[in-house]
Amino acid sequence: MKKRGLPLFCALLTSVVLTVGNGTTIVMATEATPEASVVSPETPEEPPVPESYEWEIQSNNIPGWPEGPKVMAETAIVMDMDTEEILYAKGIDEKRAPASTTKILTAMLAIEKVPFETQITFTDEVNNIEAGSTHIGIKPGETLTMKDCAYAILLASANEVSSGVAEYIGTTVPAFVDMMNQRAKELGCTNTHFVNANGLYDENHYTTARDLAIIAKAAFQNETFREVVKTPYYIVPKTNITDEERWLNNHHKMILQGSEYYEGCLGGKTGYTEKAGNTLVTYAERNGRKLVCALLADVNVVAQYTDTKALLDYGFNSFQRLDTTAVSLSPAKSDKLGKQLEEKGLLSTALETTSISVPKELTEELTYKTTLENNMLNIDYYYGKQQIGSSSMQASDEILKVSQELSPKEVTKTDASVSPNPTKDSNTSEKDNILPSWKYIALFLLITGILFYIVVLIVNIKRSIKRRKRKKARERRD
Repeated sequence: MKKRGLPLFCALLTSVVLTVGNGTTIVMATEATPEASVVSPETPEEPPVPESYEWEIQSNNIPGWPEGPKVMAETAIVMDMDTEEILYAKGIDEKRAPASTTKILTAMLAIEKVPFETQITFTDEVNNIEAGSTHIGIKPGETLTMKDCAYAILLASANEVSSGVAEYIGTTVPAFVDMMNQRAKELGCTNTHFVNANGLYDENHYTTARDLAIIAKAAFQNETFREVVKTPYYIVPKTNITDEERWLNNHHKMILQGSEYYEGCLGGKTGYTEKAGNTLVTYAERNGRKLVCALLADVNVVAQYTDTKALLDYGFNSFQRLDTTAVSLSPAKSDKLGKQLEEKGLLSTALETTSISVPKELTEELTYKTTLENNMLNIDYYYGKQQIGSSSMQASDEILKVSQELSPKEVTKTDASVSPNPTKDSNTSEKDNILPSWKYIALFLLITGILFYIVVLIVNIKRSIKRRKRKKARERRD
């Protein structure tokens, strides 16, 4: 789409682009969503509440956990981006179509792999999108910078730009999609599979709320990505083909002044297809805490923002971030290693560098469990039976010594198994005191034979006694 009739004065133009009348954002490249149409104020009827509103919220089943709000979306998650704790969970491992939230991973890879000043010339690939889907009117042979492309993908959700960048980086779109799937797997996504770079519907193109939050968190670690998603609007300059500027407005309404504005919103990504429904990823920060909220299969544009606000409020208002040194943490009853390390003061370094998100009203015990693997000390933190965080550190010599003292038999056994020249003494307890398996069979057969012989002997003795008695009886009669 092209922007026509631009005013001459930039200041006036800016105000016109940002707000019109009551603050409605002018969208240059609208997502194919109901938000692109104008709803008459004379039709205030609200859509019926979907069945998904009553679906189970798994996080509400955690003992002592703050009760989370019901939402229209079929699946939803709130994750603490610093601790990776899941604060709210509704169907977070159920597969759904992500629509244009797919572009979070597309943009993340593009920003990582291509410098912003790089010139990208588009091919006929820009025509391989569904008619009526979101685009900004790029033509074959047209050239944009990678910076222009990043803003077009994340702000205007341009499908043809997403595909064109994917082709540029991977030489083919499928090759780039392979990179996407590989990266998702490396991040720990277990229920995600992409078949395109823009999110247009395909039954084999899916993710989950959990995986989407993982991808969104990873993307947010990139400073350039963070800068792009929080930008209200961006101007694509004239190109070698188009002699007009393109004004791109951020589709995510929660960063814009208006009815959907949310204090602390750091941006995100919208998405919609008819089969996927509305999808939304939102970043927000308050009092130093950063949360990411992801919704899949929401019923409409209004609901996705209402749901997101409710979930972010829940995350900020019901939980608190605490350093592990500032709370009463104790090792689990079965954690002998943790108890010893605590007594010797060897956990202070790990605890000083770790924080956890916990309910503001603590009703369950806070504990931890320690494990030692490959000389790394791993600590998992629990609120009751619910794991709420983890940390790891290189195990010091003192920690390794404590571990060896707790399990000398295991250490001896391990040492013997890897020793190139095991001594006879080290093998005595393992071999000399244990019979080979064939000897057990022989012993069993021997005992069985003896028992059988004894039984036969007893039977023969009884028969002999009976015969003698009968013989004596005949002799008396005679």
